[in-house]
Amino acid sequence: MIEFRWGTATDTGRVRQANQDQLLTAAPVFVVADGMGGHNGGEVASAIAVDEMAKAVDVASVDDLIDAVQRANREIVDRSKLDPELRGMGTTLVALVGMIVDGEPRLGVANVGDSRLYRDAADELAQITEDHTLVEALVRDGRLTAEEAVNHPQRNIVTRALGIDDKVLVDTWQLTPVEGDRYLLCSDGLFNELTPTEILEVLHRVDDPDAAAHELVEAACDAGGRDNVTVVIVDVVAVETGTDPLADDRVISVHKAVPDRVLQIDPPDRTGPSDPHPDEIVVDRAPAKPPFVTWRLGVFVAAVMVVLAVLLSVLVAYARSSYFVGIDGEDVVIFRGRPDGVLWFDPTVEEPVVLTVAELDPADLEEVKDGVEFDDLDDARGYADAITQRAVTDR
Repeated sequence: MIEFRWGTATDTGRVRQANQDQLLTAAPVFVVADGMGGHNGGEVASAIAVDEMAKAVDVASVDDLIDAVQRANREIVDRSKLDPELRGMGTTLVALVGMIVDGEPRLGVANVGDSRLYRDAADELAQITEDHTLVEALVRDGRLTAEEAVNHPQRNIVTRALGIDDKVLVDTWQLTPVEGDRYLLCSDGLFNELTPTEILEVLHRVDDPDAAAHELVEAACDAGGRDNVTVVIVDVVAVETGTDPLADDRVISVHKAVPDRVLQIDPPDRTGPSDPHPDEIVVDRAPAKPPFVTWRLGVFVAAVMVVLAVLLSVLVAYARSSYFVGIDGEDVVIFRGRPDGVLWFDPTVEEPVVLTVAELDPADLEEVKDGVEFDDLDDARGYADAITQRAVTDR
């Protein structure tokens, strides 16, 4: 078992009109969700997320934790489909959950978006989660430096969020709980206003987690408060375990979903109402989607190809199924095909007739000019013999 103590604080900030952040402290489950979306969509999305995560009290693995996040995602997606005003709403989520894995106490961490989990590592503020944002993806791709990312104008554009697709990519960590450890869950309204050094100073100086959470939120608001800011501080008070933690970073295992890939993302539209600190969702769905050629698409393409092949064979059969006696230059010949052709299938000479145009009877000439058509080659030959006989008789 793991014994926790915790403290929380949240504020709308100095700019926003509403607080779309939500938090959950239902030990052993701790969550921060930062909602996004027009109207009240962000507030609804983050509220659904924490309500669903409150049910994750009996998780026994990070897979169970992922399932819990997926259920929250589905609830948000389903709700947005029922209410047109909520279309496009979404939320980030970071969760810290106490669990028992194979009889041993563990901490499970789940992350989607840019809300973060830190650990007070004495001499540094150790960030455990990784942001799913446009600038972080650009940094990973080598197209932006870490220094440039700090003040990048698009640093608030997230590439993953709950509520956007039917399934969401979730990163998870499994940690060793150590008595005396302090964890910080927060929305981006905190770390966009305060430096790691400023945050760490409060965590070290203020022992009471609730007082520390309120001081951090107040400091973020005083530093600009350009966004909603939410803080949950969780202290590990006691751990019943027979294991001796050796790793300084506490990380036992990490499960990373397919990394976000930045293909081409247009700059956000700045023509609407002014917002000095916008939250936007620009999701690169390529990692989350199956390959372009799915089995359904393959079956459809195969069916189309079969239909086209049948139509083509019918067309060829029609175009080549008749014969006619006609004129080829100065000679009378038997053609295979239709007199005027069919699409790109022109008639071809099947065999010559020992007869020139000049030798034809005038009446036969008028017929042969237009092509005298037959269904059978023998019938065409019979007609050719007849006009040849008349030509010989007329000589």
